[in-house]
Amino acid sequence: MNSMNKVELVKIPAEVDSEDLKIVFESNAFGYQTVIDVQEKPLENSKLKNVIIELESAEAAKQVAKSAPFSFNFGSGEVLIRPVLYFDNIASQHKPNQEVKPEKTFKKELAKLYTCWIGNIPNKYAEDKLEDFFTKQVENNSDKYHSIKLIFIKKHNKYQCFINLYSHQEAESLAQHFNGSKMDDSVLEACLRGFESAEAKIQSQSDSESDSSEFDQETSCAKTNKEGKFQKIFRISKSKNLKALIKKQIDEIKLSIGDDILVNEEFSRKGNLSFRVVAPSEAKLSDVLAKLKSKLNVIRKKIKFSEKEYAQIQNLKSQLIQIKPNRNKEFFNFYFEDRSKCVVIEFLDTGDKALKRDYFNYLNQIEKFCDEKIESQKEISVCGSDHFEFFKICLKNSNDLKYDFTSKNGTNFRINLFGKKINLDKFNWPELAKQIKVVKFDNRIKNKSVISYINYKMRHFKSEFEKIGLVLLCDKIEANSDTLSLKIVSTLDSKELQTKVDEIFSYFDKTKLLTVNFENATAAKQIEKDVEAMNLPDLDLKYRDDKKKFFINSADQNALNLAKLIIESKRFK
Repeated sequence: MNSMNKVELVKIPAEVDSEDLKIVFESNAFGYQTVIDVQEKPLENSKLKNVIIELESAEAAKQVAKSAPFSFNFGSGEVLIRPVLYFDNIASQHKPNQEVKPEKTFKKELAKLYTCWIGNIPNKYAEDKLEDFFTKQVENNSDKYHSIKLIFIKKHNKYQCFINLYSHQEAESLAQHFNGSKMDDSVLEACLRGFESAEAKIQSQSDSESDSSEFDQETSCAKTNKEGKFQKIFRISKSKNLKALIKKQIDEIKLSIGDDILVNEEFSRKGNLSFRVVAPSEAKLSDVLAKLKSKLNVIRKKIKFSEKEYAQIQNLKSQLIQIKPNRNKEFFNFYFEDRSKCVVIEFLDTGDKALKRDYFNYLNQIEKFCDEKIESQKEISVCGSDHFEFFKICLKNSNDLKYDFTSKNGTNFRINLFGKKINLDKFNWPELAKQIKVVKFDNRIKNKSVISYINYKMRHFKSEFEKIGLVLLCDKIEANSDTLSLKIVSTLDSKELQTKVDEIFSYFDKTKLLTVNFENATAAKQIEKDVEAMNLPDLDLKYRDDKKKFFINSADQNALNLAKLIIESKRFK
C-alpha cells in the first residue's frame, strides 16, 4: 500500500464526520485537493480517533502537511485540523553499516558536519528497527550522510535521533521532511542543530474571514418580572436577511417547549433580532436559551477582495448568483458588500449535520469559482541568478502565470506574478525555493576534436532538461579546454541529478568526428539538405567550403557510417 500520498489527523473528536473532513480538504483551506479516501482509526478507551486522508498524489500530501492549521467548527465544538505526513511502515529490511569511530575523532568530524535533530520519537519499537527506519528515510532524501545516532530519554520515555550530514542544504531539507510527520500517535519535531524547536504559531493564510451570530443577554443574570417569572433577552446579531426563516424556526421551537414558557419578539434594530424569553424557573429559562442558541446560529462568511479583484467579481455577478445550494435554499443567503469589498455567504445553522454539510459544499463552490475566474497578482522575491533561471523554467512549463520585474538589487529580483488566483495560490515560490539545489559537475574531455559539436549539442540538452523542469547551465567551451563543466539547478536529489549528468558525459565520451573530402560545393549543399530531411538522431553534418570537407559528429557509429555512405554515393553523380 502506498502511503506517500496520505496525511493523518491526530486525536480528532469521534463525533466529527468524515464527510465533513473531506469537504474541508476539498476547500481552499488546503488548496482544493482531491480526496481519494478517508479512513478512521478509533483510539482505544477514548472518544477520539485518528483519520487518514488519502490524496491524489504524494506532492499533494506534502503541500497539505505544510499548510497552516485550520480551525474547524463541527457543531458541538471546535477542532484544530493539523495534517501530518503519514508513515505506515516503520520496519524496513535495510541494515545500516556505519563505521564506529573513536570518540575524539568523531567529535572533531562533528564540528564540520550539519546535524538534523528529530525528537518526540515514541518508545514502541526496538532501537535497531528505529535505526533501520531513519536510515531508509535518510537514504531516500540525501545523497550521502555521515552517521545516525539514537538516544533514549528515560525521563520522557522517548527517543531522539541525530542525523549528521555533510551538506547544510540536505540537513535543512531533512528537517523539513521529518518536522510535523507522524509516527503512530506521536507528531515528530525536527530542526537543525543550534535552532530551537518550537510549535509554529497558527497564522491564517486565508484572505477571507468568517463570523457567526452573537447571543447577547440584556443582563448577566436572569431578572424576575412582576409575576415572579424569570426572563432574559435572546439576541441574534446581523440577521435581517434571514428574519422570516428565524421567526419560522422560533414558532417551531415554541411548540416543543410548553405553554408555561413565552418567547416574544422585542424591538429589533440595526439588523439584529431580539426575543424576550420568560420562564417559571431559572433552570427552565437556561434550558430554553440553550435550545435557541443551538437551533438559531447564523454563520456568516466574508470573502474579501482587493479593489481590482472586486471590480472583476462585479462583472461576474450574473454567474455567481447562478450557483445555488443543492437543497434547502431558504437557509442560505448571498450578497455583495461594496463598502468592504467582499462577498458574504450567510447560513442559518439549526444543528442539522446534513444541512451544514450542504453549506460547506456551497461555500466551496463559491470560493472555487472566484479563485478560478479572478485575475490577481502578488509580489515575490527571487534570490540569485541561478534561482531566477529556475523560476523562469517553472513559469515557462506551467503557462498559467506571467511575470514582470519590479526591482533588482544585485542578483536578487523582486517580481510581480500575474494569473488566476487559484494558480497564484498553488505556486508557492518560498517553499519551492527551499528545495532548489545548485550542483556543479566536471568531466575530462577525451576527444578535443568534438568540442565544437559539444557546444552545439549542449543547446539540445538544455532544451530537453527545460521540458522536465531542470536548468542546465554551461559556458561555451574554448578550443583547447580539457574540462566540460556543467551546473544544474533543480529540486531533484543528488542521485537523480548524477544519473542525468552521467548520460550527458557518457554521450560526449562516445562522440566521434568523421571528416570526408568532397570537392563539389553545390552537391555538398544538397547532401546537407537531404541528410537534414532524414532527421537522423544524434547526427550533426556540416560542409565547410573553405576546407572542401564534410565534418560529421555523432555518438552513434551506425549514423556516422550511414552519413559517409550517403556522401560517397553522391560523389560521382
